[in-house]
Amino acid sequence: MLKTKLPYKMLDKNIRSVAELSRQVDISRETLRKIYNGERLETVSLDIIQKLCVFFNCQVSDLIEYVPDSETTNE
Repeated sequence: MLKTKLPYKMLDKNIRSVAELSRQVDISRETLRKIYNGERLETVSLDIIQKLCVFFNCQVSDLIEYVPDSETTNE
């Protein structure tokens, strides 16, 4: 599963709401809300990821983390 780190990046920049971030990066509030809350998105364009990376001056891995499912595999 993918885990969002957007709330932490926003705190680092003292951005208090998704609406405020939306105005600053020109990404829809609804898309940012879904990313912020970690809701399942069918797709997130690379353009959106790039805008966030440029704005926060970070790498993709600073925004999104891959966390393996907790299911165990048979050995």
